Formats: sequence, structure tokens, C-alpha cells
Amino acid sequence: MNFLLEDLFLRIKMKFKINSLQRITNTGKFIPEIDGLRFVAICMVIFYHMDGFLFKELNGDYRDSSASYTILHDLFLRGYFGVEVFFVISAFVVSLPFAHWYLNNSNAISLKDYFLRRITRIEPPYLISLMLILLGHLYLIHGEKFSDYVPSFYYSLFYIHGFNFHRDFQPLVNNVTWSLEIEVQFYVLAPFIFYLLFKRLKFSLASLILLTLFFSIITKFPKPDIISLYEYFHYFMLGIVVAYMKVKNIRWKSLDALNSLTSQSFTSVVAFLCMLWTDITYMGPLHTWFKLILSTLQLLFLFIVFYNLLISSEKKIIITTKWITIIGGMCYSLYLFHNQIIMLFGHLILKGQRMKYFISDYLYVGILLWILIIILGMLFYLLVERPCMDKRWPSQLYKNLQNLAFKLKSVGIEIRKEL
Repeated sequence: MNFLLEDLFLRIKMKFKINSLQRITNTGKFIPEIDGLRFVAICMVIFYHMDGFLFKELNGDYRDSSASYTILHDLFLRGYFGVEVFFVISAFVVSLPFAHWYLNNSNAISLKDYFLRRITRIEPPYLISLMLILLGHLYLIHGEKFSDYVPSFYYSLFYIHGFNFHRDFQPLVNNVTWSLEIEVQFYVLAPFIFYLLFKRLKFSLASLILLTLFFSIITKFPKPDIISLYEYFHYFMLGIVVAYMKVKNIRWKSLDALNSLTSQSFTSVVAFLCMLWTDITYMGPLHTWFKLILSTLQLLFLFIVFYNLLISSEKKIIITTKWITIIGGMCYSLYLFHNQIIMLFGHLILKGQRMKYFISDYLYVGILLWILIIILGMLFYLLVERPCMDKRWPSQLYKNLQNLAFKLKSVGIEIRKEL
């Protein structure tokens, strides 16, 4: 008995080695800086939602007022921009192989494989998460009925919620999935966009930059009533610009000189902070010219961050640290569940004993929620998302089902013989 328990313990220990948490890359090319950027983006988004929840729900007779921490609140509000950082990352990752194909005459990309990979990689975690969260709403929240989520739930299943409701009406099952709809719109159009930019029109770097600025400018004028790729396309264009420079090995000499004078890490941190400072999302009413200036500066600072991490040859020790890339690699699972965990467990934790100071409750609840998000997100990542990273999983699943059917058939034959 003890031997069996020891064997089980060793198996579990081997299963959860840190290397087993790293994302699966079918190309064999793992870029740790990408997962480092994903870590930054997911932290921004989680801090944004968690801070919004805590500042809203922590109402009590505290010795200090929440108004004393408006600087902290304003800082985490900027975490909203983490979604746009994800858009740039997605565009860079998706455009890189196409850029190699069209610009360097590398291996051709099969459109069938491209779309099949998007479906087998993205769909299972997305659909399973929607089902789990919907069940959570129906069975954990008193008075909720399935009819309350119709037709919003069905629209979310097919990534068309944003096309059917006003921009202020978020998906009811999982409100963060609006951004995934934007990503899917880009994935569908991406092969045509890359063919047009890289192959057909053969855009230069200058042309790509001007096109990025053009799309950024037109979105500062009156927006449509729906949320779509239109108003975020310039962030995807920025990712394409970075991929173009990466493939063509183009360097920005002025920025390289600045990095050598100070340090790449210092320049990146300053650019990151300036990127947050120039975000216009929560600045209130602004003149169109101020929007244009600030958003253009923000694109510049965002580009500097990506350039320093993905193009510059200097080592990025902190951003490529193992535990950072591990968490960044599971960002999809964390993104799908983080806000639901905050709202569900946050309310449960707040039912307990309160402390005397707002900041004490803020830190206590915040730390507990972070732990829950990492644990539950990691569990979903290991059980659902990570297996789907292997592009062979559909064929392997089919073989396993065939083997299971064969074994069941054999057992049935043996039983009939005995009878």
C-alpha cells in the first residue's frame, strides 16, 4: 500500500514539474519574450478588473478613506490597455510566419492548416469556459435562469455578440470575451491582409507605419455603435510592423543609441509608463486633436517596448524569467476566468470579518484573489488549454477513441463467449 502511495506521489510530482507548465510550440521555436509580454498584458488586465471590483465593493467604516488611494486607483485603471497589448502580440505572432514566407521566400503557409490550427487551438478552451461559467451563473447565483442569457450566450458562442448589441452592452456570460471576438475577426482576415501588404502591394516599412497611423487617426472620430476590429486595427497593424522589422532585420539606430546611453531595461520601463500615461480611455472628454496627439505618442511608446523586447539583441533577463514566461504562457486561461473568479470569490471573501483600514482589506482580498486566479487558471490550463496547444490532439483523440471502441468490443465478445 505504501509503495502504491509513493508511486502515485512521484507521478504527481513529475507531472507538475515546472517545464510541464510551459506552453507547447509545434514549430519548436519558443520565444520567451512573447510570453513575457503576455505576462505583462494579463497582469494589467487582472489588476484593472480587481481594482475596479475592490474600490466598488469595499464600503465600510474604515479609518482611512478609499479616496486617499486615488493615485493607486488611477494607475490600475490604465490596466485596461492590456487588451490592446494583447492585440499587438497576436498580430506579431500570426504575421511572423507569413512575413517569412512572403518576404524571405520561406516555407509556404497552408491556409487549411492555418484555419484548422486556429479552430483546434482556440475553440475548445473558449467553448468549455463559456459552458462552465454559464453553469456557474445558473447554479451558484440565486434566481438566475438560462433564458436570462439568451440570445447573448448564443451570440458569444459564434463570436458575433459585438455585431448584435450596442457597444455598451457586454456579453452576459463572460464580459471579457468581447476582445476575443476582435481577435477572431483579425484571424479570419489575416491571410488576406498579409497577402495584400507583403505580396501584392509589397508595402515598405514606411508605408506600413503610415497605414498604422491612418487607422489610428480615423478611430478618433465618431465611432460606430458596435465594437469591431475597425477601431482596434491600428494595434494589429503595429504588431505587423514589428514582425516586418523582425523578419527584415531592420534596426532603429536612434533607439539603439539611446539604449546604449542608458540601458534597454530603463528605456523600456520609461516607455511602458509613458504608454500608460498617454492612454485616453479614462481621461474624459478631450478635443480630437488632443486624442490624436496622445494616441500617436502611445503607439510610439508601445512600439519602443515591443522593439526593445522582440528586435533588440540585448538580453532581457527579467522578462524571460521562467516563472514569468510560465504565467504568461497560460494567459488565455487566466483571461477567460479571472473576472468571474474576482466577482464570485470576491463577494464570498468580503462576507467575512473586515479590517480597520481600507488598504488592509484591499491588499488582503487582492492577494487571495490573485492566488485563486493563478490556481484555478492553471488547473484549466493543464486540463484543457495546454493539451489543445498540440496540433496533433484531434488525430490522437480519434485514435484513442478507436482503441477504446476496440477494447470495449473485445470485452463484449469475451462476455458473450462466457455466457
